[in-house]
Amino acid sequence: MSSAEKNLQKVALVTGASAGIGAQIALQLANNGITVIGMARRTELIENLNKEVTGLGKIHARHCDLSSEESITAAFQYVNETFPPLTILVCNAGMLKANFISESTGKDIKDLFDLNVVATSICLREGLKLMRTNKSQGHIIVMNSILGHRIPEVPVPLFSVYPATKHALTALCQTVRQEIHFLKLNIKLTSISPGMVDTDFLSVYSRAVAELPKLQASDVAKAVMYALETPDYVQVEEIILQAMRRFDI
Repeated sequence: MSSAEKNLQKVALVTGASAGIGAQIALQLANNGITVIGMARRTELIENLNKEVTGLGKIHARHCDLSSEESITAAFQYVNETFPPLTILVCNAGMLKANFISESTGKDIKDLFDLNVVATSICLREGLKLMRTNKSQGHIIVMNSILGHRIPEVPVPLFSVYPATKHALTALCQTVRQEIHFLKLNIKLTSISPGMVDTDFLSVYSRAVAELPKLQASDVAKAVMYALETPDYVQVEEIILQAMRRFDI
């Protein structure tokens, strides 16, 4: 069976698929013939992505409030009951609130951890349960950040607890890989850590980062596809990518 034929049998769930990196990942997957379920609150934006699909796949929208465990579990139940077995899970949804920690509210701090860490953990739990039950040969992608590995020195450090949430994801990925191995599951897990990406996500930093080189969301989507297209025996554990400055020589 060719890789194109295999893709037609795959089902992918992408969180935060309504815009930015998540939308580009959903498009890349669908253009490669994969059935995609995009989860977000703005489902109309996900449905509109089908106008840009040029491959054999299709993108289905599912409303989900990632701040609610009940909403997440209901969405995974819907996927399990409506589509063939889940083979790809992309935990992409995330939040950034630019501020000093000394000026951050307790709600802002809690919101960041709730979405970036707690919701991702619940999605990982539900995805692993489905793949284990269905004995899927699966692949999980966690959208991390370069800030989950190192914190750069910047003129105005408005990071708040965002890097702490991403460091938590770095540890979580390592823990889940060990769990997958212990349970003898045929599931890969890849952490993707981009530097700055030119999306609305950066709007809170627009002036401070205006002159710095940035990746495009499509660059990150291509990194996801690279990890997914490796042979069955190859697991890409970490991908760190960032835009380079280009010089006229």
